[in-house]
Amino acid sequence: MIELNWTFFVQMLNFFILMFILNKILYKPILSILDERDERIVGGQEETKGLLSEGQEIIGAYNQKIYDAKVEAMAVKNSARKEAGDQANLIISDARSQADEIIAEVRQKMASEIARAKKELEPELEGIAASIAEQVLGRKVA
Repeated sequence: MIELNWTFFVQMLNFFILMFILNKILYKPILSILDERDERIVGGQEETKGLLSEGQEIIGAYNQKIYDAKVEAMAVKNSARKEAGDQANLIISDARSQADEIIAEVRQKMASEIARAKKELEPELEGIAASIAEQVLGRKVA
């Protein structure tokens, strides 16, 4: 049978002293290191989530800026194309009006040249007509 004597109490005292010493030297430092590691891991995860969220916001802003730049470029391109078309139409209308003026001027010159030629050839016309008639008829026409 088990006897309760003074060695049992000495063993218990040794056990509690050992637990106290191990708790101070070993368990508390290990537990504090584990707690610190857990805090760093949780903090790192939260920081990573924050950075990921911030990165998504930056990417979204970047994509929006690209979209806005494309829209602006298309607007500038369309504006330039419209302006070029307007200038081309203006140049074409100017060229047509100048061509019409040149044609009118040439027609007027031709009309005056024809009138002048008619005036110059009118006195000779009777002689030329008689000469042609003589050649065709083969006899002298009066």
